[in-house]
Amino acid sequence: MNLIDCSYFYAGPLQIENARPTDDLDNNACAVQECVTAYIVRYQDEFLRKMLGKTLASQVSEYLAGFDEYAWDTDDRIEELCSRLRPSFAHYVYYKLAGDANQNMTVTGLVLLKSANLPQSPRQRTARVWNDMVKLNRDFVEWAKGSDFEVFYSVEMTQPVNPLNL
Repeated sequence: MNLIDCSYFYAGPLQIENARPTDDLDNNACAVQECVTAYIVRYQDEFLRKMLGKTLASQVSEYLAGFDEYAWDTDDRIEELCSRLRPSFAHYVYYKLAGDANQNMTVTGLVLLKSANLPQSPRQRTARVWNDMVKLNRDFVEWAKGSDFEVFYSVEMTQPVNPLNL
C-alpha cells in the first residue's frame, strides 16, 4: 500500500487534468493513473526519510508494505502519523510531477510537450505548491514535538522557496 493514491489529484488545488477513477469512460484516465502512481511509488520512501528520519521511515514503510485493508488489527499510532503526512506527501508528489510535466525526453534531448495549449513554466505553481507543503510540514513538526515519535526531519522540507529564485 502507498501513503496516498491518485484520488488526491482528482480535484482542488492539486488537480491533474484527466486524473479520475479508471472506471471513467475516458481512455486517458488509466495512463494518468499509471503516471501519478509511478511518482507516488518513486518518491514515497524519499519523502518519509526526509520527514521522519531513517529509522521511523523504515517502520512506516514496513507497516505500509504489510498493510491489509481488510484486517482488523491496525497500528493506530502509525495510522495517525500517516494521516498527518498524507496531505503533505500529495503536495510533494505534485511538486515533483509538475516540474517534469512540461518536458518530454527524446533521443535528442528534452523537448517541450506538444499540445493544443501552449505550455507554461511550472515555476509559479510549483513554488506555491512547495510553500503550501512547507506549511503542512511545519504543522507536522510541531505536532511531532508533542508526540512520542522521534522525528528527524530534513530542514529543506520546512524551507519555503521563492518562485523568482531571488
